[in-house]
Amino acid sequence: MLAKLTLASLKARKLMVGLTVFSIAVSMFVLFSVEHLRTEVRANFERAVSGVDLIVGARTSQLNLLLYSVFHIGSPSSNITWHEYQKLADMKQVKWAIPISLGDSHQGFPVVGTTPAYFLHYRYADKQALRFVAGEAFDNPKGMVLGAKVAQQLMYQPEQAVVLAHGTGKVSFTKHSQFPFAVQGILDVTGTPIDQSVFVPIESIDVMHKQGFSNFKRQIINKHASKKSNATTQTAGKADGHAEDNAHSPHDEHASHQDAHNNIQLSAIYLGLTSKISTLQVQRSINTDRQAPMSAILPGVALAELWNLMKGIESSLSLVSSLILLAAMLGMLTMLLASMHERQREIAVLRALGANAFLIVLLIECEALCLALTGCILGYLMTNGAIWLLTDFVQTKFGLLISPLGYSDALIHYTILALGLAGLLALGPALSAYRGALNRGLTAP
Repeated sequence: MLAKLTLASLKARKLMVGLTVFSIAVSMFVLFSVEHLRTEVRANFERAVSGVDLIVGARTSQLNLLLYSVFHIGSPSSNITWHEYQKLADMKQVKWAIPISLGDSHQGFPVVGTTPAYFLHYRYADKQALRFVAGEAFDNPKGMVLGAKVAQQLMYQPEQAVVLAHGTGKVSFTKHSQFPFAVQGILDVTGTPIDQSVFVPIESIDVMHKQGFSNFKRQIINKHASKKSNATTQTAGKADGHAEDNAHSPHDEHASHQDAHNNIQLSAIYLGLTSKISTLQVQRSINTDRQAPMSAILPGVALAELWNLMKGIESSLSLVSSLILLAAMLGMLTMLLASMHERQREIAVLRALGANAFLIVLLIECEALCLALTGCILGYLMTNGAIWLLTDFVQTKFGLLISPLGYSDALIHYTILALGLAGLLALGPALSAYRGALNRGLTAP
């Protein structure tokens, strides 16, 4: 009987009830969205790198090393030589080593110089391997592999020619047009910075920069030679020819394979160890090496520290969401209080039918809880609807994979919070109706 009375009472005030439920639903939508987005962003942070035991770079803080080596934010304080990379790769505790070279870009997307071992050993999320949706890993000096977002946004296809630019900005005045690459593979979506990266052979980075410097030097020499007087034209021509020969010398463009690698400068190194037990031992060995000032970090520890820096923003968003929920509940309270005067005759009829004052209080409380619960359900549906509509946009624009909102402790926590606030705030109108029922008895104005 109480349930029937509650539904009949709410149906009699459809417009006000609808607006109240909608305001509560919007507040719950904001609460659920903020909490779910926080969880998903953290999951995307944690899924950026998996299966890498240590990240090694030049001596710096672990956050800086993590940001530029994994998220491609910032730049290294200095580089690592190829000799140091080989020294680490030859350690008996090291199972595999992946060199990383940064510093170039293509239309704002970072270029990562590495080896085919990157696509073989690198893992993300729950140790998921990288997959190709087209082509394969590069196997020649001018091969290139694109992340999913790069290929999608620039609409590149396999075998397409691509010219890289110097520097990490979106606009660059120095392009390596003398050393074009060809798209050889396109990676599947990962929801990590890999989607926004361009991968090329690490030895090609050094060759590309050398050729660019040679061309630049040749242009300067030719420009200087053109200003020579006629009397020194022949001498200038010989000097220019000698400089041009040097620019095209086999030492610059056709150096031996070993010499080319020795000149490579690395930004970071990913290490996979043979045993998890040796992780701290290898880390300490690298960090305390005085001959080669390098830093070795644990990716999981660095990710946790990075996330802790965002606690303030996270708390601020939760506070704003809670205030929005409180505002919606106050709107419900206003609606219930405003309806008390109109419902005096209804309460009098209920008293005439045998309802006691306590039943009147229960009726008002049930109405408030019904409004809050309906708002929570509608807010949950709105959140999943927004996720379904915006998943592709968020993934393309921000590189985040947002999963549907399912069961979670936070979801139950906020639902209980909404119901508790509704029941608490409804006590005012309920007690007002209770006193009115006792004072007026069966009469009503």
